Amino acid sequence: MSKSKSISKVKSKNLVLSDIEQNTILEDIYNGKTTNIVIKDTLKTSLKTFYNYLETNPKFKAEFNKAQEVGIKTLVEKMLEIFDTEHMDLSPNELLFIREKKDWLKFLAPRLSSLFTERQKIDVKSDSVVKISWESEPDLIDVNAENISAPTPPKDN
Repeated sequence: MSKSKSISKVKSKNLVLSDIEQNTILEDIYNGKTTNIVIKDTLKTSLKTFYNYLETNPKFKAEFNKAQEVGIKTLVEKMLEIFDTEHMDLSPNELLFIREKKDWLKFLAPRLSSLFTERQKIDVKSDSVVKISWESEPDLIDVNAENISAPTPPKDN
C-alpha cells in the first residue's frame, strides 16, 4: 500500500503565461469557446489557478473580460446562423436541443455582457427637500386676546 500525499502542504502554483499563450486564450474566447474548455485544453490547469493569474495581471484581465463579451456576441451570431438557414434537416430531438441552447443563451447573455441587456438601470438624482414660498406676503390677521370679543348668544323668542 502506498502512502497518500499530504494535502496540508502549501502548493506554490504561480501561473506564468507567454504572450503567445495569452493571445491563444483570447482568440479562443473571442471565437465563442467557454473559459473552462479553453483553460483545460490550452493550459492544462485548473480554473482557480487561472483566475488567480487574472487577479495578479489586471491588464490581461481587462482584455479577457472584453474577449468574454465579444465571445457571447459570437455565440449569439452562431445561433442566428443556425436559425437563419432555410432548409433545416433536423430531427425533433436535435431541434429541441438547439432550442434549449438558445434559451440558455438568452438567459446567460445579458448577465455576461452589457450588450444584451433589455432593461438599463437609470440613476435619477433627486433632491428630497421641498421648498414652498409665496410671491407676495399674504394678508395676515392679527389675532390678539384684546381684540377678540365673545359672540353674543342668540335670543330665544
